[in-house]
Amino acid sequence: MNNNRDYQKQPLEILSFGGGVQSTAMIVMIKEGILEKPDIVIHSDTGSEMPFTEPIIEWAEDVCKEMEIPFVIVKSERGSLHEDYMKRGTIPMIGIRSCTFNFKIIPLRRHIRSIVGNGKGKVLGRCWLGITTDESRRKIESDVQWLENSFPLLDQIPTSRQECFDYLKKYNLNVKKSGCFCCPYQGVKGFKKLRKEYPDLFQICLDMEEEFQKRRDSPNTSLAPTIRTLKSLDMDSIFTYFGMEKIPENESTCDSSGGCFL
Repeated sequence: MNNNRDYQKQPLEILSFGGGVQSTAMIVMIKEGILEKPDIVIHSDTGSEMPFTEPIIEWAEDVCKEMEIPFVIVKSERGSLHEDYMKRGTIPMIGIRSCTFNFKIIPLRRHIRSIVGNGKGKVLGRCWLGITTDESRRKIESDVQWLENSFPLLDQIPTSRQECFDYLKKYNLNVKKSGCFCCPYQGVKGFKKLRKEYPDLFQICLDMEEEFQKRRDSPNTSLAPTIRTLKSLDMDSIFTYFGMEKIPENESTCDSSGGCFL
C-alpha cells in the first residue's frame, strides 16, 4: 500500500469479498479485465461461515495473488460469531443486525482505517459491494462519511445474478450463497439442509438454542423464526404444534438491508 497517497484526493478502492456468487463474480470480472483492479480485497471471516465457502476464499486469494492485489482476511476481536453468542447466552435474530456490525463491518472498517487514517469527514475509501440488477433494492448507503459504498454490478457493469453464475461456470466454480451456518435468515429449509449435510454444525445450533432458552427462560424462541425450536424439525410434531398441513419453508432473505454484504 502506498503510504504517500492522499486518500482524500484518491480514495482507497476496496472490494468487500463475502465468498458468495456476486463478490466471486467480481473477482472473475477483474481477472478478465471487465472491472478495474481495486486496491485491496478484504474478507471479514465471522468464524461461523458455511464450509463450502472456504475453497472459494482460497481460490479468490490465489487469483488476487496472481493479479498482485492484496487479499486480507480480517476477524472480530470477539472471536467466532457462534462462540460469542454461546458465551453470552443469546442467539442471532431476524431484524437485529448486531452480528453483521460486530463480525463483518467493524473488522473491515478497522483494517481500512489502519490504511487510510482519519480524514475529518472526507471520503477516504470506497467499498465495493456485490449487488446485482435484480437485487437493486438491497442497495444501501454508508452510515459513515469517510467510507462510501460502491456498486460495480449496478453502476459500472450492470449485471444480473444469473450473469454472475455464467461468469463462474467458465472457471468451474461451484459458488453458493454465503452466510453463517447459524443465520436465522436461512429459514426452516436452510436448517433442514444443514441438519442433513453438516450435522456437527446443526448440533452447535441446537446447543445455542438450548443455552439461550435456559438462560432467558424462553422455551419457544428458535434460530428458525417460524418454529418454536430446531428440535421440532420433526414434521409430525411441527404440524401438530401449528395445526397446519404444511409448514412454510421458503428461504428467508436479507433483501431488506443487505447488511452482510459489508
